[in-house]
Amino acid sequence: MIQDIGDSFFDNQFRNIQPEAGDTVLCFRDNLLLTNADDDRHYPAYEQVERAAPGGRYTYLFSLNSEKVFLRRGESDAVLEGFAYLRVNMMSTVGSRADALIAATGLHLYRWYRDNHVCGRCGRELEDDGAERMLRCPDCGNMVFPKICPAVIVGVINGNSLLLTSRAGGRAGHFALVSGFTEIGESMERTVEREVMEECGVRVTNIRYYKSQPWGFSGDALMGFYCDAVNTDITVDEHELAQARWVKREDIPVTSVGLSLTEEMIQRFRQLGPDGVLPAD
Repeated sequence: MIQDIGDSFFDNQFRNIQPEAGDTVLCFRDNLLLTNADDDRHYPAYEQVERAAPGGRYTYLFSLNSEKVFLRRGESDAVLEGFAYLRVNMMSTVGSRADALIAATGLHLYRWYRDNHVCGRCGRELEDDGAERMLRCPDCGNMVFPKICPAVIVGVINGNSLLLTSRAGGRAGHFALVSGFTEIGESMERTVEREVMEECGVRVTNIRYYKSQPWGFSGDALMGFYCDAVNTDITVDEHELAQARWVKREDIPVTSVGLSLTEEMIQRFRQLGPDGVLPAD
């Protein structure tokens, strides 16, 4: 998955520091990221960005091992030879998982800074807090933290079959799992029950947690669960889904796990089966 970066260490503790020569800078323009897809170092260094567009405002984001990563605030006007503004999800194909994690997490924080300029309580302009990742209103003291949306990914099991879905308006032939956002006042387990019933008309039991995943591309915190179906008749919510069907373990296409929790959960069921045991040779 996107956060599986081997022996590399991702440190997101806030630091009130400014960039130095050699530090990495993420430059966004209309949700596109300044990237050199053909170079081993995909993102520009601080001195490159300042030569191209001097006088930028920078905020520390996180570190990957000894590499400090900063955000150039606002819509970037930097133009660098060999670099282009590309869609962030391109990094899932042209870079390493660490490169994709940098891009997705940077996009998450870029959108938060971009979308929060004034206090929602009194209308005064917000200011950066120097001690933590937070924006503070100097008048009323309102504190604004990065927005993270909790959501569930659900592998619904019926014996030797898994419930696979495709989103309405999504890519043709692309199958996923039931998913959805947690509502106010709702536990994650209740979200699992509600989303499976709403999207597919299936009641579930034996809900069990698998693992979680940060998904900065959309600002989500994903939590994966497996559960067992009580009934097997499917009633598709056509507003949410194009289709949903039971697929036997041996009929699930073999794919690489890639970056997403969904892909890992599907392939884990294909390999291990409903009981979590490797199938006999």
